[in-house]
Amino acid sequence: MANATFSLSAMRKMRRLTLRHFLYLQELHRHGSFSRAATALAISQPTLSQQIAQMEEILGVELVERGPRLLKLTDDGRLMLERSRKILTLLGDTIDMLSGERQTATLRVGIPGYMSYPIVSDILRAFRESNSGVVTYLAELPAEEMSLMLNEGEIDIGFLSLPTPTRLDETMASQTIWEAPLLVCLQKQDALAARPYLTADDLRQLDFVLIPREYHRSHYDNQLASLKAFGFDPRLVRTDVSTVQSQMGLTSAGLGACLLSENTVPIPDDLVLKPTKPELCTHALALFWSPENRNPYLRNFQRVAAECARSR
Repeated sequence: MANATFSLSAMRKMRRLTLRHFLYLQELHRHGSFSRAATALAISQPTLSQQIAQMEEILGVELVERGPRLLKLTDDGRLMLERSRKILTLLGDTIDMLSGERQTATLRVGIPGYMSYPIVSDILRAFRESNSGVVTYLAELPAEEMSLMLNEGEIDIGFLSLPTPTRLDETMASQTIWEAPLLVCLQKQDALAARPYLTADDLRQLDFVLIPREYHRSHYDNQLASLKAFGFDPRLVRTDVSTVQSQMGLTSAGLGACLLSENTVPIPDDLVLKPTKPELCTHALALFWSPENRNPYLRNFQRVAAECARSR
């Protein structure tokens, strides 16, 4: 104890804190809400709330700004997150070394959790064929969560639609691999489906189903701004659906139209994609990675991605 560099008060608090407290804080920040973090952790929301409150009581500071929308960390919470992240990273690396997992060639790839892009499958397939000895660890993630995992080095590279979430570190390197204009997806039986393209007057007649803003705020804002550019405020359907497939399901049910691009997901027989005049904004997909990442297989993945993009 004589060699300890921290105070007696810190020692007392450390005795009461557990590794679980820090892990819970990390997941709470990553998911942006108690409900989603609790689901990811496979615990109840009251349990998570109780553990975070206990951590605040032990430390004597408020870590989380609680509100009706996405929660935010306080300054003290961000400090604790940053410092504890370093501890958890070091501990995780040590556990990997002791278990021998560092000897396995692995590339950790984040893939979109709300839309299926054929080019993503093409790239993953081509990379596997040319790098047969590498284990590709795939993490299907919402854009906001993927941004945080890229920032924290928990994944090596990730597919994100543009514009990217504001949470993504500005120092990330990137390469665009696919882009196409957004189209309006509506029922074939809709009278507007017979038109070659939709005008502002046509769009005024529609209700729109968008992915909720908290799943990908920049993408949501971009779509909304593109609709507003036609000179009116679009009528939005209140939903909490997290995938394009769910959006199309609501469109099939007659709740409203949604915005999609060609060659991103299979379109059901009862739906149709219609262009607009003028065009809506462009939908693009890019790869992001940290320039400081030293994974030797990262460059191979970038090369394969570029080749697949050129061949489409």
